[in-house]
Amino acid sequence: MPPKPKSPAKGKKGKLSKAEKERLKKEEAERKLQEEEEARLKAEQEERERLERERLEREERERIEAAESQRHCAEVAELKSILEGNKNALYNMHEQRRSKAKWDRYMQCSGSPDPTIAPEINTYINLWKEDTQKSGIDVVLEESKQTLALIAELEFLIEDMPEEKCDESMVERYRETIVELQNLLTIKLDEATCILLKDASSMADSETGNLQLVKSNPVINMMLWGNLTKNPRFKSFEFEEQHFIFELPKQLALTDIAIRIIHTKYDHFSHLCRTFWPKKKKKPQTPPEEDVHGMEEKMDEGQGAAGESEEKEDGEKEGGEEEVEEKAEEPTEEKENTEDKGDENGEGAETSATQKEGEPGEGDGDAVVEEEDEEDEDELDDLDDEDTVDMRAYQVLGGVVHFDLLCLPPQPKQVKSWLMTQVTMDELKRVPYAADSNKLGLSLSGNMTMTMGQTLDPKAVANAAAAAEALGAPPVGVTLKLPDNVLFSEEPQMAYWSHDRKQWRLDGFVDVKFDEESRMLSFKTVNFGPLACIQDKHINMPFQSWELRPIGADHARFTIIAAIIEAEIEIKGPLCCFKQTADSDFRSELDAIRGKWMEPRELIKVLKNTGVNLFPEDDSKKYVSISEKDPDVENGLYQQMALTASHFAYSWSKWNTESGTERIILQGCEKLEDDIPLDPQPEGEEERKEEWALLMVSRERAMKLKMTEYEEEFSDVHAEGSQFHADLYHMVNDLSTEPGLERMRNSHYRFVDAVYQMLAATRVIAYS
Repeated sequence: MPPKPKSPAKGKKGKLSKAEKERLKKEEAERKLQEEEEARLKAEQEERERLERERLEREERERIEAAESQRHCAEVAELKSILEGNKNALYNMHEQRRSKAKWDRYMQCSGSPDPTIAPEINTYINLWKEDTQKSGIDVVLEESKQTLALIAELEFLIEDMPEEKCDESMVERYRETIVELQNLLTIKLDEATCILLKDASSMADSETGNLQLVKSNPVINMMLWGNLTKNPRFKSFEFEEQHFIFELPKQLALTDIAIRIIHTKYDHFSHLCRTFWPKKKKKPQTPPEEDVHGMEEKMDEGQGAAGESEEKEDGEKEGGEEEVEEKAEEPTEEKENTEDKGDENGEGAETSATQKEGEPGEGDGDAVVEEEDEEDEDELDDLDDEDTVDMRAYQVLGGVVHFDLLCLPPQPKQVKSWLMTQVTMDELKRVPYAADSNKLGLSLSGNMTMTMGQTLDPKAVANAAAAAEALGAPPVGVTLKLPDNVLFSEEPQMAYWSHDRKQWRLDGFVDVKFDEESRMLSFKTVNFGPLACIQDKHINMPFQSWELRPIGADHARFTIIAAIIEAEIEIKGPLCCFKQTADSDFRSELDAIRGKWMEPRELIKVLKNTGVNLFPEDDSKKYVSISEKDPDVENGLYQQMALTASHFAYSWSKWNTESGTERIILQGCEKLEDDIPLDPQPEGEEERKEEWALLMVSRERAMKLKMTEYEEEFSDVHAEGSQFHADLYHMVNDLSTEPGLERMRNSHYRFVDAVYQMLAATRVIAYS
C-alpha cells in the first residue's frame, strides 16, 4: 500500500513563536503586579480603616473614661451616702427593738430568770439541780420547756449582737451558760429515768410483764423499756406510735437491763466538736508605734556606745534576753508542749511566739504562707481518723436519738404486808457494752463504715458481724422512722457521739437500709449513746443558675436552681417565704415551711434545719469548686443589686466563671411588671437577647458589654452608646426608665436589707 499523505498542518499547530512567548510572559507579570498592587492598596485601605476605627473607638473610650472619671467621685459619694443612710436607719431600728425587748424582759413577771444576769441564771440552775421534788418525768418535761427557751434566748442574743458592740468575754459567758443549761437538762432527765426504773415493776405491762413507757412533749420524746421478765425468747420490741424498733441479742435479753430512747429535736453535741467552729484567720501583727520608736532609740544608743567594752555589751544582751524570756513565759502546759514540738520539728515556734508579742521577725514575708500551711495542718489534726465527722462539711439533721443501755435496779418485793425495797444509789447507771473494747471497735470499723455515696460490701458486713459476735457483743438492731419535716437528699448516714473524743464518728454501723417511701431507717450497731443522721452541707452546691426578678414595689422573687432542689424565695418588705418552682419535684417534707413568712435570718435557720442548705460558709470553698471573686466587689454588688431589686432583674451568666477574680459578669434588664418568668434557656433566644444585657463590674468601674450571653467568645468591648460608671447602681440608673427609677427611689430600706441578706447568705455570684 502506498504511504498515507501527511497533513499539511500537523506538527506546526499550537507552537508559539519566541516573540509571542515573551509577550505573554510580560502580560502575566504585569497582571500579577497589578493584582499585587491592588491587594496592597486594599490592605492599606483596610489598615487605614482599622486604624481609624480603633482611633475613633479609642477616642470614644477615652471620652467615656474622661466623663466617667469626672463623675466617678460624685457617684461613689452618692452611693456611699445611700448605703450609710440605710445602714443608720437599720441600726436605729434594731437598737430600738433591742431596747424594747430588754425592757419587756425586765418587766416580765413569769418567774423566768434573765439568762444574761449571772446571779439569776446561777440561782435557777442550782435550785433546780438541788430540788428533788422536781425530778419526776412529767415535771422535768414541763420544766425543760423553760430551760430550752433560756438556751434559745442566749443563742439569739449571740447572733443578734452587733459587730461594733461584740464583747468576746460576754459571748464566751453566754456559751458557758448554754452548756450549763444543757448539762442540767441531761442530769434532770437521768434523775427522772432513775426514779422510773426503781419503780418499774408497778408500771409493768399486763401482757408482756415488762416496763413499756412513753413520755413526751413537743421537743422531747422519751421511750423506756425495762427487762423485768428476762425472757430468753425475747428478740425485739416496737414502740408503735413512735415507729421505733430495737432488737436485743440473747446475752442482753437475760440480764437486768433497760433500754431508754430519747428523741430530741435539738442537737446539744455538735457545737462541742473542734471542727464545728470555723478557723479564725491569723492576721500578721505589726508592732505599735511606741515599740518602733523604742527600737529606733535602742539602735541609736547601741551605735553611740560602739566604743564600750565587749563585756558590757554581752551583759546588756543577756539582760535583754532575760527580759524577753520573762515576758514570753506562760505557765500553761499547752504552750510548753507547743514549744517542744516546735523544737523537735525544727519549725519556728519561737518566731511565732515573739510575733504574738508584737515583735517583728526576719521572715515576715513568708509568715502568711506558713500560717496558711499551719491552718491546713490544724484542720487535719482536728480529724483524728477517717471515721471522724468533719462538722464543717456535714450537719446533723432530724435531731438526736439517745439510745442508752441502762442497768435495771432491784425492784420492790411484796412480802406479806411488807414492801421490801433494796436501797441503791440515786444515780442512773449505764451498762458498758463490750463494744467499748479495742478489739470490737476495730472489728466494726474500716470496711463497716458507710461513706457517702458508697454501698457496704455484704461480705465485709457478714465478716464484721461474725467477728463481733465471736467477741461476745453482737450488734443491736435498730429501726426508726425519720422525721417527716426533714429533707434527706441522699441516703442517710449514721453517726454516734463519742463523749471521750467530743466528736461524731461513723464506725460501728452495719447493714444500714433505708426505705424512702416509708422513711424507715434500719441498721445494726454496737454503739449506745447519742445517735444522729448526718448529711453533706454542700450537697446542693455549686448552684446551676439563679435569678432575682422584681414582682412589684418592695416585692421580688429569688430563684436558685441548685444541684438537687429548685428553690424559690419570695421577698416582700422585710419578710421572706420559701416556695418551690412550679416545674420542680414536689417534696412533702417541706410542707411545714412552704409559704410561711418570716425574717431572712429566721428563714435561713429554718431551711438549714430542714435539710435545704443553700447558704455557704466562709470556708465552704474548701469543699466546693467555685468562681472565687474579690470579696469586696462581690459584697458591694449584692448591696447594689438589693438597692435596685424593685425594678431591675438579674440573672447568672456563663461568662462569670471565665472572667477571673477581679471581674463579675451577670445579666440584667428592667422589669416593671410581674409577667411570665424570664426564660433562662436558649429556647426563645431572640426574645431573651432583646431583654437581657451583659453587665460587667469590677473594682474600677461598671459597664454594659456589647456581646450577648450566647456569643462563642468573650469580649469586654462596651456597648455602643453606653457609659462607664463607678458602680452597678449608677449603671442601672443609666439603663432604667423614669418609672423604674421612681420605684427604686421609693424602695423601703428594710426590703433592701432583706434582699441583701438573702444574696449575701447564698453568695450566688461565686457559687454558681
